[in-house]
Amino acid sequence: MTRATRRLPTVIGWSELRDDLVSAVRAVVYQRALPLATPELTITATQLKGRSGLHGGIALATQDVFGPAGIVRLPADMSGTGE
Repeated sequence: MTRATRRLPTVIGWSELRDDLVSAVRAVVYQRALPLATPELTITATQLKGRSGLHGGIALATQDVFGPAGIVRLPADMSGTGE
């Protein structure tokens, strides 16, 4: 049985970069990346400024806890066995 997965768009953001630098990075990434890897890729300057690391950490933790592996670990973590 095949399970369909929902692909989320990938966003790469850097704080406080000028538009011309972001455009140059975007051009190199699209030039070197495989076409199938970039259809939903967005490269932009972030609006989060100094908080981008915090938001990225929260996103990674959320994916870990609520992703498939995290859900499987949840019963063991709640029972205190740590397995």
